[in-house]
Amino acid sequence: MTKGLFLTIISLSLLILDLRAAQASQMIEKIDRLEINWSTMRVRFYGEAKMEAGSDESYKEVEKRAWNDGLKYISGAVRDIYINKNEALFEDAQTLSESAAKAAEKVATSTFSYDTTYYGDGAIRVHLENTLPRALASEAIRFRLKVALEPGLIQHSGILFQLNKEAKPLAVYRIVNNNGQVLFDATEMAESSFKKNLMGRWFKAPKSHELTTAVGAAPVKIPLTILNDGVFEVDAKTWEKALEGHKSLLRSGRIALTVP
Repeated sequence: MTKGLFLTIISLSLLILDLRAAQASQMIEKIDRLEINWSTMRVRFYGEAKMEAGSDESYKEVEKRAWNDGLKYISGAVRDIYINKNEALFEDAQTLSESAAKAAEKVATSTFSYDTTYYGDGAIRVHLENTLPRALASEAIRFRLKVALEPGLIQHSGILFQLNKEAKPLAVYRIVNNNGQVLFDATEMAESSFKKNLMGRWFKAPKSHELTTAVGAAPVKIPLTILNDGVFEVDAKTWEKALEGHKSLLRSGRIALTVP
């Protein structure tokens, strides 16, 4: 083995280890063939079809059937997860069901393929992807702003909420002070920001450089205590001191949440 080849193998091995470490910090929820990545705000799934023995069907036609299989699957899957994640925001089941159907249609009509696998037995799997906010952003939220103004020259690049214990990622949550007063919820965000990143990207014990994409290199760090599902508590003085002059970051959705 030459020295150059040896160094190349070492470099590739280190790259693979780096990629695995980065993925380990990502919070990924898997449901059947659905993969929900709360760190990248992407949802991935697949469709599959098989060419029967002796069939004169072309690979292109089989691939089209695989696409249709994937779109049929995601329509039902999005409807289910939308209802599961947003049920508390709606007053009646009919409106919730209609909103879930709209989200499912939106995802099905804007999905794209990032890879295709061809199997020796004639099966074709089309790997598909869409954005998580497109699947989960609720129509029940009444935002105070349509679009967030770009923050001016401020010291910090984003907001990092540090949760005190493990928690499942949420599309919507509330932050309250010691007296139960709501300090931050989805209505405080701009609608365009919510539809891009929901209420922030989630990570598990990440390295600081892994958060740069979500909240920049110099985020405000605020510790939060989990009270119950979807409600986090913060000391009022800590909140005000940390966010003085930086509340525009909340409206623009430059938020990440970490769990230990």
